[in-house]
Amino acid sequence: MVKNLLFKTAYTFYYFAYIVAKKFNKNRCENNCVSKGFIKFNNRLAIKRSKKVKIEKIALLLPHCIQNYSCPYKITSDIGNCRECGLCKIGEISKFVKERNAIVKIATGGTLARLFLKNEKPDFVVAVACERDLVAGIYDSFPMIVYGIFNKLDNGPCMNTDVSLEEIKKIFDLVGKK
Repeated sequence: MVKNLLFKTAYTFYYFAYIVAKKFNKNRCENNCVSKGFIKFNNRLAIKRSKKVKIEKIALLLPHCIQNYSCPYKITSDIGNCRECGLCKIGEISKFVKERNAIVKIATGGTLARLFLKNEKPDFVVAVACERDLVAGIYDSFPMIVYGIFNKLDNGPCMNTDVSLEEIKKIFDLVGKK
């Protein structure tokens, strides 16, 4: 009980600092130091809190913008719709998820992501999103254990974004070995 109160206080502090920094910071890019600090803090706590996680209850939550924008095979309802053509990372991620027998969801926004978490109730979540959505999503889903990874916005926000599959694998291996 005391531990949860400490976690919630720390999350609230970081989230408040994030909101204040956003209000007064004209540079709204992904390099915001408060956002990075919040995610770094959260991820350290997530790894520490993952000691009792069952490997079959690890979920991967991805934004739909990782899929190639022009792909006709939409994956928002089912990642199995991917034809693994290689134009985006979804094919590689799909193979990885099948190997791990992991829970995966492609979300078009925060509401769908929260609904997925509410319905599936995973023990540990690896969430990929842009700065704003990731910080807000982690805060909203507390006390659920969520490890956050910023997606790469090489082509701008919300279209043809990218993520490090190696980083996702590293977290699954780290949590899965406990």
